[in-house]
Amino acid sequence: MVSLDGLYSGWMVLNDLLGELQATGTFIPDLTFADLRNSKMVIEYLRSFEADIAVQENADNQLREEMELKILRLRETMMVWIEEKKGVETMKEWQKKFQDALDGAIVPQILEKSIPISDLPREKDVGFFRIRLPDDIPVEVVSEIAEDCGVLISLDGDRHLQVSGNKDGVRDAMKRLGNLFYGESKIKK
Repeated sequence: MVSLDGLYSGWMVLNDLLGELQATGTFIPDLTFADLRNSKMVIEYLRSFEADIAVQENADNQLREEMELKILRLRETMMVWIEEKKGVETMKEWQKKFQDALDGAIVPQILEKSIPISDLPREKDVGFFRIRLPDDIPVEVVSEIAEDCGVLISLDGDRHLQVSGNKDGVRDAMKRLGNLFYGESKIKK
């Protein structure tokens, strides 16, 4: 079985090969693009949770094997296409690059650690908040407040409300919703 880093490096080579094929005017079916996109997503998933998966015996082995087979099938298809467009020598060069990638001679990019949302920098003058609406507050009232304040709202099925927009509008919406939920604030300004 090929390592996850090897699979990812192999995917990178195939992605470069796809770019060269497109430059030569080769017709690439939508399914090939979808397979390449989906493969990357699954490989990145497996790489990002590799330490957690290693702790569990045989966890995600089937998914990993499927990705290896998909990458190898994509390679076969693309090698046929590049041989038709550029000849046997070019195809052999790409095969060598691909094999080097699988063998670990090409080092894949290091995945950056995930950053919690609260640590992400926000755009200047943009604010948001998220609350759970009490059941007795009609959504229409919230929509009117949002419209008056010039903010965007979204509401999921569990009545979680997210309000976003310019900071002043969000602040105004928050005050109005607070008054609606809890009554007028008694705190001195």
